[in-house]
Amino acid sequence: MESPDWVTDMPIVFKAIMPHGDELLPFTGGDAGLLVLRRSMAAIGEALRRSEPELLLIASPHHLRIPGQLCIADTAYAEGSIEAGDDVYRRKVELDRSFNRTLAEASAAAGLPPARVSFQTSEGPLSTLPLDFGSLVPLYYLLGSEDGPRVCLVGPPRDLGLRPLRRLGEEIARRCGERRVAFIASADLGHAHQEEGPYGFDPAAASYDGLVQQAVLAGDLAPLADLSPSFLDAAKPDAPWQLAILQGMMSGPERVADFAYARPSYFGMLTARFDGR
Repeated sequence: MESPDWVTDMPIVFKAIMPHGDELLPFTGGDAGLLVLRRSMAAIGEALRRSEPELLLIASPHHLRIPGQLCIADTAYAEGSIEAGDDVYRRKVELDRSFNRTLAEASAAAGLPPARVSFQTSEGPLSTLPLDFGSLVPLYYLLGSEDGPRVCLVGPPRDLGLRPLRRLGEEIARRCGERRVAFIASADLGHAHQEEGPYGFDPAAASYDGLVQQAVLAGDLAPLADLSPSFLDAAKPDAPWQLAILQGMMSGPERVADFAYARPSYFGMLTARFDGR
């Protein structure tokens, strides 16, 4: 696809949407649609490593979530694993707690009360939280076998609407300073594509997936900002909240790369990298 010559001066050095279905891990097998998604995920990972960020910020719908607040992981580490048959993927990451104050300040400025969550001890090897699959699957492709940059994990609330989350993205971008921050919106699309799926069938799922694809290919997420709560409830995506943060980080339409979409099961998955530089 040929992209217009768009330019942005926002300080986030890397922005991407990555899905998180377990079946994206290569040892799980899969069909042609999954292979396309995996290739795009791998390309996004390679691009991330070329951009050499100092900090990897992941917004996941499956991280800790607190109603009415932005949940910020405030432990020294996060670790977790995904198993499939005899295979297992394990990852332990060091969290960048120095950036958590910036996240908390950005959240408060956006009218979104922050909650910095710790567990067991304030520091050291026991200071760790579970690494959810919404973070683990993207990390498989983003970091590969390398340690990579430190990570920040946030769990956006779903009960306050999208406006505070868009403002959160704006406030984070304003506060990055000289830090080279990469942002990943971990997101799957509609979960109501199949009657036999856990959420049943609703045509809103296909409609939602189509709207997201159009917006992403245009490099402009603004059309997703005002979708009705009833429509989103019918489509059952877990993407709107993370995409709202991403929208706030974008100063305008941006170039799109590494785009892919597939629906190998009851939910849709989309990959994209935005390059406004």
